[in-house]
Amino acid sequence: MTSVLDGFPLLSEMTSEERRALEACLEARELDMGSVLFRSGEETDALYFVVDGAISIRADGQNVSELGAGEVLGALSLVCVGRRECDASGATPVKLLSLTRESYVRLREDLPALTLRLQEAILRSFSMLVRGVIGDSRSPSSSSVS
Repeated sequence: MTSVLDGFPLLSEMTSEERRALEACLEARELDMGSVLFRSGEETDALYFVVDGAISIRADGQNVSELGAGEVLGALSLVCVGRRECDASGATPVKLLSLTRESYVRLREDLPALTLRLQEAILRSFSMLVRGVIGDSRSPSSSSVS
């Protein structure tokens, strides 16, 4: 039996059984194009899996990214409480699955090994992102004159 989460790279090191157990804790959500998922400054409250469609990410009024099927947003909200740094809205009609902090806490009590695997995946993903940013900052600027 396959899980809708099988196509998410964040969860690639989890077993099929672990992904199915996680999926049972998720809430389905749909957004229309232009509908707001969250705004900058709001308290972080959930991890979102983009199942279908695209989410537009804006910061300071500028488009900074677009996330599509198989991508996640808000992962760090499960491991650290804070405020959103950007706005997220439907670039197209979107189907999402969310893991709220409340559901995550229940999951941590019921299936601690699974939540540890999820935390490890989130931290691995964040580490890769930071390394990518550092690598980009070290590469010569295309606008510099030799």
